[in-house]
Amino acid sequence: MKNIKSSAISCEASVSDVISELGSGSRVLLLLRHSERPKIGYEDKTFGASLPLTENGRRLCVEFGRMLAGATPSVEFRASPLLRTVMTAELVAEGMGLAGAEVVRDALVGNGSAYVASELEVWRLFRDGSFFRRMVEYMQAGEQRGFNPLAPATDAFEEHALSVFSAQLGVFATHDVYVAAFLHARGVKTDFNPDNWPRFLDSAAIVLRPDGERRYMFVRAGLSPLACGV
Repeated sequence: MKNIKSSAISCEASVSDVISELGSGSRVLLLLRHSERPKIGYEDKTFGASLPLTENGRRLCVEFGRMLAGATPSVEFRASPLLRTVMTAELVAEGMGLAGAEVVRDALVGNGSAYVASELEVWRLFRDGSFFRRMVEYMQAGEQRGFNPLAPATDAFEEHALSVFSAQLGVFATHDVYVAAFLHARGVKTDFNPDNWPRFLDSAAIVLRPDGERRYMFVRAGLSPLACGV
């Protein structure tokens, strides 16, 4: 983050704001929370790796893609290897009129990211039912069992994401924890709790402006009222 002119937009932005940035020549990388999926069992050590999206979740992805359709011809898709994130990226592409677009599987934008120190320890937090409380603690304190320290992890997460981003618009399907952690660490939203948690298809946006400024936004898709605990 050295020698980079950056700023955070603390209020919530919309997909229209993303389209406006693209229209002004900015490049925008969306770190997108996947769409709706069935509830994950507390004993599932894979965090629901094979769970597909619900029918409603599929519909929401296509609707989200339609909101972005035509904003730019230069789009690339990447996803955590879990089925729900891959499906999210594929269906957003379909909604954008880009059915069949390549979706690169990338563990480093998912549970293999710089945020996670031990998947086993993260699962233990999930299993005891205290996961969202512990995630809020992680953001406030900057440290949590099973996770790497928040600030350097966010720097590494962003560095990787930008290193593989080459289009004008990137849609990188990931998970709510990493969206929230990224936004908190970048000062965009520092009061996350279970009631205002990133909902399905909400995203953290990294905006690379033509003048070299880097901006961060919390983009609410406005498509789902569901937050955490589902």
